[in-house]
Amino acid sequence: MNQTAFVLLLSEVPGVGDATLGSILRGNAVFRRTPEEFLSLNSDQIVTEYKIRKSVADKMTRFTPEIKSAAIASALSLSRANVELVTLLDATYPQRLLDVMSEPPSALYLYGNRSILDVATFAVANSNGAPESALAAGDECAEKAIAAGETLVTGHNRIQYQRPALVAKREGGRTCYILDRGILEAFDGDLSKGLFPAARIWSPDFDSYRDLAISMFAPRDHSIATHNRKRDEVIFALADTIYSVWLSPGGQMERRCREMREQGKTILPVNMETSISAPEAKI
Repeated sequence: MNQTAFVLLLSEVPGVGDATLGSILRGNAVFRRTPEEFLSLNSDQIVTEYKIRKSVADKMTRFTPEIKSAAIASALSLSRANVELVTLLDATYPQRLLDVMSEPPSALYLYGNRSILDVATFAVANSNGAPESALAAGDECAEKAIAAGETLVTGHNRIQYQRPALVAKREGGRTCYILDRGILEAFDGDLSKGLFPAARIWSPDFDSYRDLAISMFAPRDHSIATHNRKRDEVIFALADTIYSVWLSPGGQMERRCREMREQGKTILPVNMETSISAPEAKI
């Protein structure tokens, strides 16, 4: 069983979140255990050596051959679709996340061109409810950054993230999409098509040679509120520069921008020449 099948198998266990998965991956590295060796442990060993709750450890000792075979088949299917799993112990794990995040995701599913993160990156911060003037100002920021050869880091399912992505498509730029759900769920099972309807106006297909999609969640996981927060955290951690356009005071975007400034990120407030003023966000 390879690492991808192992992670897929563990992700199906109730009670196994990102922290538990990280503990297992780090423990296997310390004890130099293969996935098969871990799966041969008894519940008490898992509890003692990996500091995992007994109720969860018990479930990890009850995988049937059929369940294991299904995980192996799913891993093979992802590999054939060119989806790669990277854990925080791999040398190819994005260094920006390790440098900035106190709890970086234990595993990432990547689909597309990973080399687009080898250059300068940027994100556009607009809170929910941002007016058209703020979205337009974000578009201008995206145009300038893309013209400078930078890679956009954004989401795919809210207009404040979609707008700069559409600019990147129009201008022939590169986009790294951070997903708030599993990678197969986001693509509705079809990795060839664009991630959201407006993007398909420019091209019906996802350009895996130019763009990159990253998910921190099991391939078929749905979006929930906590996923949204993790998505935003990863977007800002991957961005070298953040254009702060329209932030709701005390909101998620304001907090993220403030945290990233404390981490040494470049936060560039955007002045909008408009009759609609941006909120008095404090970053």
